[in-house]
Amino acid sequence: MALNHTYVPGAEFPWQYKYEHMAVTTDCVIFTFDDRQLKVLLVRRGGEPYKGQWAFPGGFLQTDETAEQGALRELREETSLEPSAISQLGVFSDVHRDPRERVITIAFYALVKPSAVEGGDDADEAAWFATDKLPPLAFDHGKILAAAMERLRRDIHFQPVGFDLLDDEFTLPDLQRLYEAILGKEFDRRNFQRKILASGILDEAAPREEESLAMEAPCPPPGTFAEERCYSAAPMMEEMDFSLKESRPKKARQGRPGILFRLNRKRYDEMKEEGGKMEF
Repeated sequence: MALNHTYVPGAEFPWQYKYEHMAVTTDCVIFTFDDRQLKVLLVRRGGEPYKGQWAFPGGFLQTDETAEQGALRELREETSLEPSAISQLGVFSDVHRDPRERVITIAFYALVKPSAVEGGDDADEAAWFATDKLPPLAFDHGKILAAAMERLRRDIHFQPVGFDLLDDEFTLPDLQRLYEAILGKEFDRRNFQRKILASGILDEAAPREEESLAMEAPCPPPGTFAEERCYSAAPMMEEMDFSLKESRPKKARQGRPGILFRLNRKRYDEMKEEGGKMEF
């Protein structure tokens, strides 16, 4: 049987095989939720191929780093973004996916709060794009995005991924808009609130500051437009009767769209252990 390798003493990689070596890259699909839209991070390529077109942050893997380390490095160099963690999405290995040579890419994805980004290294520009208003993407990045969206839509039923995209405290309408943006459909407001509150995964936090001020401030003089608006809101404020002195957090109550909530992560974990999932 013929040998398929040679050994070169003293070489950095002494075992040298006859098989052709392929290049490996990493790509990062980073989502955020801003202006009531699900957005993804793209960079404008500064060099060929596809110069001037938009793509995911990424680049060639170096020999002294893992795929995750390479992905985080490229993301930092090209966008200045440094997420706390990223998850592997999958391997994309279409033979002709890169016109330069045979290139296999390992894609990662992450969910982050809205963050400022700037182009760097070989990226001329970095920017957030709404997922339903994307420019043409370089390479096979449209295929990678489709896989990332499918993963996100699957995960949102079993993991608190949506809460990674919202502030620590949020309203029920905030949460509903996020679910609608990810799943691509609209929900009945009352039905959504009923199901999410019945799950027990939310704890009531505190009212928005402007709402607290509105409840404390006296109404303007009678006969003014502002006075009419003030008193038209009074029944709603009365319905939201609660004391700011009460201990927080407390169990979420239905029908309070202006109240802030927090995720009860312990309850969410218990629900997962019990085999439950979020369905709307």
